[in-house]
Amino acid sequence: MQFGVFYQIPCSEGQTPADRYADVMAQVQLADQLGYDMAWLAELHFARSFSVMPAPLLMASALSQTTERIMLGTAVNLLPLHHPLRIAEEVATLDVLSGGRAVFGIGRGSNPNHYRGYGIPIEERNDRFVEGLDLALRAWKEEQLDYDGQFYQAHGIRLEPKPIQQPHPPVYVASNGADTFPLVGSLGHSILVTPLIITVQGVSDGLANYRDTLVKHGHDPSAVKVVVNVPVYVGETPEEAKAGFAPTVNNYLGTLRSMQNNSRGSGRAFQIDYDDLYNELGAIGTPEQVAERLTYFREIYDPQEIMCWFNIGGMLSNEEVGRSMRLFAEEVMPHFQD
Repeated sequence: MQFGVFYQIPCSEGQTPADRYADVMAQVQLADQLGYDMAWLAELHFARSFSVMPAPLLMASALSQTTERIMLGTAVNLLPLHHPLRIAEEVATLDVLSGGRAVFGIGRGSNPNHYRGYGIPIEERNDRFVEGLDLALRAWKEEQLDYDGQFYQAHGIRLEPKPIQQPHPPVYVASNGADTFPLVGSLGHSILVTPLIITVQGVSDGLANYRDTLVKHGHDPSAVKVVVNVPVYVGETPEEAKAGFAPTVNNYLGTLRSMQNNSRGSGRAFQIDYDDLYNELGAIGTPEQVAERLTYFREIYDPQEIMCWFNIGGMLSNEEVGRSMRLFAEEVMPHFQD
């Protein structure tokens, strides 16, 4: 099983975007040195306390020059908010700059404020997503592109540069709605899931649907990957770990509740508290406790990668996050690397 690190870069009062970016840069460099497989960067807009990273591909580009082996992906780029040819160009450029380490993680998004901000009707998000993905993949694979879609047209286009990875960087699609799991399965792409958003049972049921749909559409389940996002904190003692992770989780949950009116539906994440996350959704404790928890997640989800969310609310210092990451790499990861 592989392991990644995840960032959306919340920025609270008393913090600056420059400091938060510097922390994340340092932590991804540490992850590269410690042997983590992936760095995942989220695209979010117009909410400083939730995220100050509207352009994750720019961040990934900077990281490509300060890391050596870790893969650099978006989790996710909100594809309907962008022209797919522009995204295809930028991901290909990242792939070139990183020596073939780009990963194309995409999603539809559900925050109406994002769509209002970009002047795109949220009712079009599903159709724009499917068409945009089709156009981006074709732009990478075809020497000269002609395309007539509902939203996008291209005639005699030659996209340059082409990605180093052929035919294109790996594609991962975020699935946090029941309707998305069969869609991703029908398309035959790898999948990103977040139990914090749709519950443990929601992910388990969704993945069963996804895997069934893969087979029904003739895709090889062994050729795709399931990546599960898990809040993670490793400490020397159970008490230290539980207390140490609480401030950053509580900041995240408080920010999420304050944003509830800007999101579609109520959602599980708006209702939970720290104890719910500690007992059900996270991997928090000593190395032994965290390894035991991840073993349980492996049994119920059968993932190929755990995406570790080490500083969910952005309130831990760089030193605290580094200690947790190091303990995880040295004392937890070996349990899962056969």
